[in-house]
Amino acid sequence: MSTGPVPTSTAALPLGERLRSGVRRRLSDGLRRSRRDSISIGRAAVAAALAYFVASLLWGHQYPFFSAIVAFIIIGFGTEKKVRKVAELAVGVMLGVLIGELARATIGSGTWQIAVVVIVAGLIARFIDQSVLLGFQMSIQSLLVMIMPVTPTMTPGGRVLDALTGVTVAIVVYLLLSGDPRKVQRRAARSFYRELENTLVSLALAARTGDASVSRAALRSIRASSQGFTDEWRTANDAADELASYSPTGLRHADDIQRLQHLLVGSDRAMRNIRVIARTETEFLDAVDGDPHTTLADALVAARDAVGELRRAVGHDEVDFTAARRALRLFTAYLTPELLLKNDKGLRPGRAGHFEGVSLVIQLRALAIDMLQATGLDPADAKRFLPSLLVAADGDTIGPRPMTQEMAAVEPPATTQALELLITDRSDPSRRR
Repeated sequence: MSTGPVPTSTAALPLGERLRSGVRRRLSDGLRRSRRDSISIGRAAVAAALAYFVASLLWGHQYPFFSAIVAFIIIGFGTEKKVRKVAELAVGVMLGVLIGELARATIGSGTWQIAVVVIVAGLIARFIDQSVLLGFQMSIQSLLVMIMPVTPTMTPGGRVLDALTGVTVAIVVYLLLSGDPRKVQRRAARSFYRELENTLVSLALAARTGDASVSRAALRSIRASSQGFTDEWRTANDAADELASYSPTGLRHADDIQRLQHLLVGSDRAMRNIRVIARTETEFLDAVDGDPHTTLADALVAARDAVGELRRAVGHDEVDFTAARRALRLFTAYLTPELLLKNDKGLRPGRAGHFEGVSLVIQLRALAIDMLQATGLDPADAKRFLPSLLVAADGDTIGPRPMTQEMAAVEPPATTQALELLITDRSDPSRRR
């Protein structure tokens, strides 16, 4: 009697093991975040200390704490901060301090005055721009001006000078010490490609076992997470592009930044295609009653290997897609219905699964084109990697034929007729014409 599958979910583990696993995961995530943001934290600390020193040196203020606060807020911990965001922070801080100083000079400082200043600052911020960040900074800075005491050496409007000093120092530090703008792009790209790899591994497992529940779970996962990875990469691209435009240290990387920006275009299409592939494979495995398809699994593993080569390529200073294109050539060698649609017994899908199978092959071919274009190939060159879909229908046999010079000369640019033959399944006796 079968005992069923061994439970592997976290909920099935003992309470103590779950607690240890949760603690390890929290520690691992915390260490990873600390390592990732260590440079930006150090940059914020340098900006705060330098702004405090410059303000005390220039204006003679005994405790120019506003300069340090402003500089730290503007730099922050983010590693993909845009120049626009820095500008919003700077404007919000300056306007907030100015409103607070004007209010303190006219209506004084107290409980009701604090309420009035926060309301006025918030309304002005919403009038100027829809950015929540701008409104938050204007309100909090005006509030701090109303609350913090004036030191004996503070000149009239001195906190405005301190804030201006903090803003200036923060912008200079941000532009000069932002490091390599490609770093954030590469990290986002690697995370993006790992998600693609994980999904392809799950789809390969589903094809090898014939278990549609595995591909269905992969579909749910990729639907929930894919847009987040795309948005992260797009934000990193925008930030890197702005740094290459404004920062002296980022200008020399402009060509590589553009190359990584272009890479997202084809990669994003590949991510969208993976979602369709996961859905189509689920429908196909349901239609063929869970028959294992090892060749289809091998093709998906080959696609995973190609994605892995793309991930490794973006990690080098000189991005080279030669290895990725070689891996993609191996992947495309599988992409004919004759190879992919036969199960492990050598049988093609019946009438019920034929349409889903052909749709799956077409989507996998589109995935190959997307990834080839991501490496910089134009559509015409990318399509040359694909095996021909010119079809021979002889009796009960239907499938691709080896491309010869004669066939290459007569094959039309579009493969509409070939696809029609495949989709209508001429091998089905009940549908012969």
